[in-house]
Amino acid sequence: MPMLLLYVHLLVSHSHLAQGSASGWRFGSFIDGGSEGSRIYVMRWRPSPRPESEIICPEVVGDSSIAPGVASFALTPAAAGASLEPLIRFARKTLHEERHRWGEIPLFLRATAGMRLLFPDERESILENIRTYFRTLPFLFRDDMASVATGEEEGVFGWISANYLMGNLKPDEVPSSHSTVGSLDLGGASTQIVFMPQKSTIQHAFPLHLGPHRVQVYSYSFLHFGQREAAHRTASTVISDALLAVQSETTVSHPCFAKGYIYTPMFSYSGETFAPIQVKMNGTSDFQGCEDLVKRIFNKDAPCLIERCSFYGVYQPRVYAVPFLAFAHFAEIVNDLGLPADAQLEDLKTATRYVCSLTMRQLEMLFARVTDEYVRTHLCFHATFAYTLLHYGYELKENQITFKSTHGGKPIDWAVGAMIYEINQDPSLSSFTAVNASSKTPAARMV
Repeated sequence: MPMLLLYVHLLVSHSHLAQGSASGWRFGSFIDGGSEGSRIYVMRWRPSPRPESEIICPEVVGDSSIAPGVASFALTPAAAGASLEPLIRFARKTLHEERHRWGEIPLFLRATAGMRLLFPDERESILENIRTYFRTLPFLFRDDMASVATGEEEGVFGWISANYLMGNLKPDEVPSSHSTVGSLDLGGASTQIVFMPQKSTIQHAFPLHLGPHRVQVYSYSFLHFGQREAAHRTASTVISDALLAVQSETTVSHPCFAKGYIYTPMFSYSGETFAPIQVKMNGTSDFQGCEDLVKRIFNKDAPCLIERCSFYGVYQPRVYAVPFLAFAHFAEIVNDLGLPADAQLEDLKTATRYVCSLTMRQLEMLFARVTDEYVRTHLCFHATFAYTLLHYGYELKENQITFKSTHGGKPIDWAVGAMIYEINQDPSLSSFTAVNASSKTPAARMV
């Protein structure tokens, strides 16, 4: 009788595993190691018997975030892996019913511009500690699944996410400049522009393989042009001007902050200051002065050695009438200003001019709904920088941009696009046959 019960148990267990994979769902987790914090997305997707003929796209079933970002552990890399434990707990909880298959569920981490700003040894120390921690987990993980994404990869993954959610990626239609939108991503340390040009691209072309399609997009990432890094660069310009004018270098004026607010630049993400001097900047509520100041960090006078450049001498093919979707901090800024998703550049400029005219007391009263103090006090600078980047930096036009952070209730995030990319590159993740083969392994071990 005990042998019979054991035999029946094994049959039921094998049947359960086979049913689990046959129902169609694969699961995976992806951690966005951003410069300001980390966020995990738990996703599911249906593999295909013929993945080469379709584009496999996952859906988000849950997400959670923590702060600070992994780059803040440059001086204490041994704490980097453990800092992600709350995200792993979230994944375990979300995937609890799939615990019998955790060994088949991949766990990815891609760090972004905050890590790209570090020295190579600092980056590798943080990554190795994270990898060491991930190896102790029950999920599917290889060392190459935790890395630093290049700026171009980050931009392309955002483009994939935006176009997937908007229904522009179809197996029976080759993506083109007429059927896709360009993507504009703004983070804390970098910003990315990606689009399919109407004509050929002579630099910064990124090849993509999505299902049956092989295409190229233009992708460029500007490191140091995320909104926090831009604030640091702008503050450095203010300090340099004061020193050149033989003024006090400890108390100066900053046009991008409200009258009555004293801004103390920290020049870091961890809350510690690494500046050689302590500086207090008095806000002057001056939009025109702020715009003029921000324009200076774009270095539009840099030599352009080929047909056309955006800024800093970087080649950018002509945009023509390609529509763009601006997400991440771009969309957050527009929302904080109280503008709709279809707001145009002139609307953004008008709202920015208004918020930059307010005193600190007026700002706190009229924008009390912006509950994050840092975001509220920096709203004038953030909005001016976003407008200047889009209009002056990229030279985009009216009626060319839509601002949104979600579409159809789903987040537009480069991490989602990165998972789409990983699934479509790896037959073990996209193929239904691979799932069936792997699902038999636990039953065989049980026998």
